[in-house]
Amino acid sequence: MQKIDKHIMAERLLDEVMKNPPDVKLPAGFAGRIAAKASRNFMWRQYVVEFLVYLAAITAIIAVLAGTYYYVSDDWHNWRNFLADNLSIVIGINIIGLYVLFADRVLLQYFGYRYSRRKR
Repeated sequence: MQKIDKHIMAERLLDEVMKNPPDVKLPAGFAGRIAAKASRNFMWRQYVVEFLVYLAAITAIIAVLAGTYYYVSDDWHNWRNFLADNLSIVIGINIIGLYVLFADRVLLQYFGYRYSRRKR
């Protein structure tokens, strides 16, 4: 019974608020600026999520291939020694690959989106 009274009171308050004109005046381009900002935020999130999906897929594929090679091959120690001896080169190549993937999936698409919005 108490929940029903709360809902009725909230509905009455909402009806009263909707019938009165707003006390705050908004600038003329307010809705357009808010829509542009929301669109920009949505696109940025979408690009970052797409990057993370690609990164997770590539990491999973590499992990599966490495695990399969570990169980199938007796030559695993040679690869481990090679990676340990050339650790700085391996880390550098991974960082460059990560940057290229990030630039391709996020930065280029985002800046292309911003450029297309400015041309309109």
